[in-house]
Order: sequence, then C-alpha cells, then structure tokens
Amino acid sequence: MAADKARLYMEQSLPELQELRKKKVFTEKEISDVVKKRHQFELRVNAPSCNAQDYIRYLEFEINLDQLRKKRIKRLGVKLNRNASSGQRRIFFIMDRATQKFYGDQMLWMQYIEYARKERAGKILNKALMNVLRLHPTEPQFWIFAASCAIEDNMDIAGGRSYLQRGLKFNKTSRVLWVEYTKLEMVFVAKVLSRRALLGIDGLTVDGYGVGEEDGEGNIKLPQISAEDIDPSLKRDHSLDTAALEDVGTNPTLNGAIALAIFDSAVREIPDDVKFAEDFFSVFAQFGHLRCAVKILEHVIAYSREIAPTAPQTLSMCVKLPLIGVDPSEPIFPSRLRAVISEMAEAVETASVKAPLYASFIKSMVGIATLQEVGSDICKVATSMALKYFRRAEEQGEITPEIYLYFAELCGKSNINGIDITGTLERGVSKYPNHDRLRVLASHARPLTGAV
Repeated sequence: MAADKARLYMEQSLPELQELRKKKVFTEKEISDVVKKRHQFELRVNAPSCNAQDYIRYLEFEINLDQLRKKRIKRLGVKLNRNASSGQRRIFFIMDRATQKFYGDQMLWMQYIEYARKERAGKILNKALMNVLRLHPTEPQFWIFAASCAIEDNMDIAGGRSYLQRGLKFNKTSRVLWVEYTKLEMVFVAKVLSRRALLGIDGLTVDGYGVGEEDGEGNIKLPQISAEDIDPSLKRDHSLDTAALEDVGTNPTLNGAIALAIFDSAVREIPDDVKFAEDFFSVFAQFGHLRCAVKILEHVIAYSREIAPTAPQTLSMCVKLPLIGVDPSEPIFPSRLRAVISEMAEAVETASVKAPLYASFIKSMVGIATLQEVGSDICKVATSMALKYFRRAEEQGEITPEIYLYFAELCGKSNINGIDITGTLERGVSKYPNHDRLRVLASHARPLTGAV
C-alpha cells in the first residue's frame, strides 16, 4: 500500500523533472538523486510507522530544492512551463497531507501557516488558519498569529480584533492573549492619532507614535507610518479614516477607554496578580507619547497598589512613571529624572523584595547613561545612580545575574575610572557559576585603573 502511494506521487512529479532536465536546470545525475530521495521520503511518510518528523525532514528537502531551482532559473534566464514551476504547489501538498495525518502536531501547523504567509499564498493561508483554529481553539499562539496576519498583511484591524476576541472566548485565562488584545487597541489609537496629524487635524507630530520596544516573534508589531497612512485610498480597513475625523476629546476610544476596559476585564479573570498588571504596564509604556497614556498607566498603578503595595513590581512601575513619554532632549527631562531618583529612594525603603526593584532601576539608569542624545551632566547623574544602587544591591545580598550584566554594559559603554570590572564580574561568577553570559564577560574583562 505504501509503495503504491509512493509510486503514484512519484509519477505525478515526472513532468516537472523532465522539463527541468530538458532546460538544463538540473543535470541528469541531479535529477536521478532527486528521484531517489523523493522515493525514499514517500515510502517513509506512507508507511504505518510514519511520524511527524518524517514529514518535517521531507519538507526541509523540498523547500531547499525549490530554493535551488529558483536560483538556477534566475541565473540561466530560462522560462519553464506550468508543470516545471510547481515546486511551491508540491510543498503545500505535502504540508496538507502532513497536517491531515498529524492534526495534533502544533509544530507542523506553525510551519504550514508560516510558509504560506512567507510565500504570500493568501487563500492557502486563510484555509490553514481556519483549520488550525477549529482544531486547536485553546492555543493562544494561533489566534495571535491569525490577528497578526490580518493586521500586518491585510491592514485589517477589525479582523485582527475579531480573532483576538474569539480567542479570548476559549482562553479567558490566557495572559498573552489579553496583553496582545490590549496592544492591538493601543495600536489602533496610535494609528488614528497619526492619521489626524498627517491630515493636519491636530498640531501633533507622528514621531512618538512609532516608538516602542521590540516585539517577540509572532507578536503584533507597533505602528509605523506607511504608504496607506499618507494615501487613505490604499487602505482596506477604513475604520481609521472614520475615527480620525472624530473629536478626540469626546471619543472614549481615543482616550483609552477600550484599553482600560480590557485591563479591568483581564484582571477580573486573572485577579491579584501584580506580575500580570506589570505586563500591561509595559505595553502601555510603549505608547507613552499618546495623550491617554498617563491616565491608563496611573490606573494600572492604582490597581497594583491595591493588591500588592510593597511588591517590587508595583514600586518599579511607580519609579518608571515620571520618565514615560518624555524624550531625553526635552527641557523637562532633568526634572523628571530627579523625580525618578526621589521615587526610587522611597521605594527601596518599602519594598518587600528589593532585587527586582534594583534590577529595574539600574537597567533604566544604564539606558539613560549610554544614550548619545543626553548631556554630560545627565549622563553623570545616571551613571552615579546606577553604581550607587549596584553597590547597595551587592552589600545587601539583593543581587541578580542581570544586575551584573547591566553593570558590565555600563562600564563597557562609559568611561568610568576606579572601577575593578574584572574583580566585580568574578564575584558575580562565584555567586552564579552556571550563568554562561556572565562567565564570558568576566573572562574578557580587563581591569581599569584610575582615580576614584
């Protein structure tokens, strides 16, 4: 039975191979090797003992072969008939067989939909997404991927919102889905305000609306100004155009009402979790230049203070708040930096656990000290504060490997005299001998000497 199926599939690929040999894309020997390899894979995947890894290895071979075929066709400048250019169709056919046989294997499904997206095969991608969401409705990663495709590929924010809302019906306690849904709504607000600025409705610039931290793989990206922002006729989802013409002062959506409602719903489903609240805070902080950001951030802090007033996450949010949305080149930056330093001094006295608070503050100070836009005075203050709390963390035994890494980053990018980098990092290695990155930094460090 397996041999019959393998023979059938091999016969279907003969016209393609004959054309490739005729146009001299592949040599006779290469064609023979391809036939032999395909026959081996077909026998393996049609055998009763087949597993998902067999299909994955088969797909790797076909994808590499297709890439080689495309490169040679481009180099030779030949034109093939439809049968000889069916490499992509063959790959999708194998993927379809694999996911039908091993429908519970999430890695296979992810490879399928990622390849379809990469190849811009819209119909196949939509079909694959529909099937995987039907079979795996309790897997948040697929709902997020579907929303990402809708927003980034089709400019369809409404479609992305629908995917995440449906995903939350099946996964009410999924932290990542709640956070990504919030991010989508903040992206929508940022896009609308950017559109208003481009249309000249508001006297705002769009520089701040694209600022944010780098996303992880598969996550919804932060907004960027693109062609459709400048030319609304390119937009498929016209909800931005409608919202952009509304009054910001009276529109609850543009004032963060939806984001706040999502946060309140999320913490009802996952209550009394300050780390979850901190995840929301990190998302909202990426949109610090929006006019509604401060109100939303203060709401998150108020909730965190209510459930865990002395937790390091709560205090860290309080410390970060004054600098969120403030550019280092703005005149108000030094006064905000003083407020952060003052807030940190108070937070340390009340923190139940100090190590995460030290790590967060030192990371922020190192980030400021190594910025090229800041003046020398601000750089000195930030460096001084980072070293001060680094020493305090070591003295109190509230040190973590990350704090040592931030210290190494500061010393590597700033000219600091009188600091024994090697000795300090060796102390870190003695405390955390299994931390690979710390060991590497300690082995490459060179002692710096000078006036203290």
